[in-house]
Amino acid sequence: METDFNKTYHKKTSFLILIFLSFSLLSFSTNSTERKPEKNNTTLEKQITIVITKKTTKEELEEIKEQMTDEGLGFKYSNVIYNDKNEIIAISIYYKDLKNNSGNYSVSSQNPINNIVIVSDGNRISVKNEGSSNQSFISQGSGETSSSDNEKTYKDHRQAMQERSEQMEREMEERMKEMKERHAAMKNRMQKRSDSISAINQSQIKSTTDFKGNSNLITKNTTDLELIQIQKSYDVENISFNYKNIQRNDENQITHISITIDNRNGSISTSGFGNGKDAIKNIIVAVDKQHTIMKNAE
Repeated sequence: METDFNKTYHKKTSFLILIFLSFSLLSFSTNSTERKPEKNNTTLEKQITIVITKKTTKEELEEIKEQMTDEGLGFKYSNVIYNDKNEIIAISIYYKDLKNNSGNYSVSSQNPINNIVIVSDGNRISVKNEGSSNQSFISQGSGETSSSDNEKTYKDHRQAMQERSEQMEREMEERMKEMKERHAAMKNRMQKRSDSISAINQSQIKSTTDFKGNSNLITKNTTDLELIQIQKSYDVENISFNYKNIQRNDENQITHISITIDNRNGSISTSGFGNGKDAIKNIIVAVDKQHTIMKNAE
């Protein structure tokens, strides 16, 4: 009896030990399985953010390119145009991540660009434009086929941007040429008018006096610079020419001026012209060692 009882007891004890070991192994396996995803999620949560602003220089663009290459990302830029304030007004960008997600971004405007933000979190890569004042083109996809199509679209858009930039430069050159031609024509007309008036007034002076010097004409449109030039021309001849109390209207026309001439040979004349409201009439000024003449030409 005791022998059968011992056999039965040992069998039950062995069975309980097997159940306990199986439960322990199952618990250990479950815990190990549950911890692995935490490690993988940590790897995928790494995020890279790149920001390109209107003030980004070409040297900084090269640094961004190197940084993204070091992170295993693709980055190319082209058609970068700066305005006279060294602000970016046009740029084209191509980008790609490790999973072959890729895209193209282009912007061209007369105004400085808004901030361009490139973000990659390991699963995808994207670009956004912070603001709405620029016209931009964004093409994005994944896989080799989409990347090829995007690259073609990007090249077509880049060519269109280049053509637009060249057209803008041609138009600017044409406008500058037209402005120079108009300026030259206006200067030529003013010189002819001045020569004509000077010849008429010189003839009037010589017909009424034995004047042997040179004359000058002061009109309502004579500038301060021209008055200074007249003053310097008389200084060379040892003649004093001074003016004061000059007044101008809203159209910058002379409405009053006081002139004093001293030929430093005993002849001094001082005269005032204009009422301070209406534009003055033309004034003839003629000085030599015997005469000082100031009068209205009309």
